[in-house]
Amino acid sequence: MDASSLPHAWTEDTRTPIVQFSFHGSSYGLYLLSIPMWIELVCFIVANASLAALFSIVLYFVVVRNPSTKLAYLTGFGLFLPFWIFAPKVLCSFCDLQNKIFSFCVCVVTPNVSIFRITEAIFGFTPEYAKKSLSSFALYFASPMYLVYDKKSDKFLKVGWTKVLWHLQRFVGFLIFTGLLQSLFTLSSFFPSYGQGTPSNWYHISEIFNPVMWKSSILYAILFQFYLATFGEGLSFVTTLITRRQVVAMMNNPIFGSNSPAEFWGRRWNSLIHTCLKNGVYKPVRKLGGSREMAVLASFVASGLFHEWILPVVIFDHDGPVPGTTSLFFVWQAMLISLEYTVGHWKIVSNITKSLPGLVKTGLVILSGAPLGHWFCDGYVNSNFFVHGHIGLMALLPLKDE
Repeated sequence: MDASSLPHAWTEDTRTPIVQFSFHGSSYGLYLLSIPMWIELVCFIVANASLAALFSIVLYFVVVRNPSTKLAYLTGFGLFLPFWIFAPKVLCSFCDLQNKIFSFCVCVVTPNVSIFRITEAIFGFTPEYAKKSLSSFALYFASPMYLVYDKKSDKFLKVGWTKVLWHLQRFVGFLIFTGLLQSLFTLSSFFPSYGQGTPSNWYHISEIFNPVMWKSSILYAILFQFYLATFGEGLSFVTTLITRRQVVAMMNNPIFGSNSPAEFWGRRWNSLIHTCLKNGVYKPVRKLGGSREMAVLASFVASGLFHEWILPVVIFDHDGPVPGTTSLFFVWQAMLISLEYTVGHWKIVSNITKSLPGLVKTGLVILSGAPLGHWFCDGYVNSNFFVHGHIGLMALLPLKDE
C-alpha cells in the first residue's frame, strides 16, 4: 500500500457523505468519523509508548536510582532531555507525518510527558510506587496517561472490560460531538474561521482590547477543550485496554466548571500536563529554595517555552506564532494565579467571592484569559490543525460542489 494513502498523510477530506439533504436552498452532507485514521493513530501511540518503555530502562538505572547526583544532572540534562527535545522534529520527518493531528499526538504527547518525567527523576520526585522496580518504572514512564495507584493495597487499580468499553463509548461520543461542534464553525457566521493563516492584525496591541477577538478566542478555546477531551478519552481507552489499569481523567470541563484561575489550571485543564509540570518543574524549584509564586511562574514559563518550540516544528505550515507571545500568555496566567494566592485569603475578597454565583465566577475566569487567548490559539487555529482534525470526526458540512 502506498504510504501516501494512509491516514497520517491525509491533508484533504475526501469522504463521501452518508446522508445528503437540502435546507433553505443549500445542500448539506453528514460525514461519518474516520475509523482508519484513529486505528493508525493508535498504532503510532503504541509504538511511541514502546520506545518510551525501552528508554526508561537506561533512565531507571542511571537517573532514577541516583537522583540529585552529578551523574543524574550530567546524563539527565546532557543526554536524556536533549533526546526528547529533538525527537519531535526527527519523528515528524522520519514518519512523514503530513496530517497535523498525527503530528500533534505522535510528536507532542510522549515527548512532552517524557521531558518532565525526566526532570522529576533528576531531582528525585519520581513517585515512590514507580521506583519500586524496573517494571513499575517502565509502566509508569511509558504510559501516556497517569495510572491510579492505591496506597492501601500498594497496587495499581485494575479495571474490567466494563470500564474499558465505557472509555470506548465516551471516546466515540466525543468524536461525534466534537465533530458536530466544529461543523458550526463552517455553518454559522457567529463562529470564527480557522486554517487560513495568521491575519496581519493578529498580534496588534489593539486586538488585546478587541471584544470580537475575545469572543473568537473563547470559541476557539471551547473547541480546543473538546479536542483535548477527545484525545484524552482515546488515550484512556488505549491505556486501559493494554494495561487493564484505571487512569486519571485528563480533562474535567475546565472552561464551564472553573471558579478561579487556580482551579482551571490546577484541577481541571489537562491533568496529565499539570502533574508533569508539578513534579518536573514546580517541586524542583521549591526544592531549590524558590517561593510558591516563583515555582508557579517557572511551571508556566516551562509550558510556554515548550509550546514555543513544539508548535512551529510539528503543527504550523508557514511562519509560526510571533516568538515569545505564547510564553507571555502563560506568564499572564501565572500572574493571575499568584494574585489569587496573594489576595484570595483577604476577608473582603473572600466575602465577595463567596457571594458571587458560580456562573459569574466562571465567566470571570473565562474573561481573564480572553485578552491574550488568541496568542495561545494562533498555532492551532491558523494552521491546518483543525482542518486535518475534522477529517477524523463526524461532520455536517455544505456539499463540496456547492
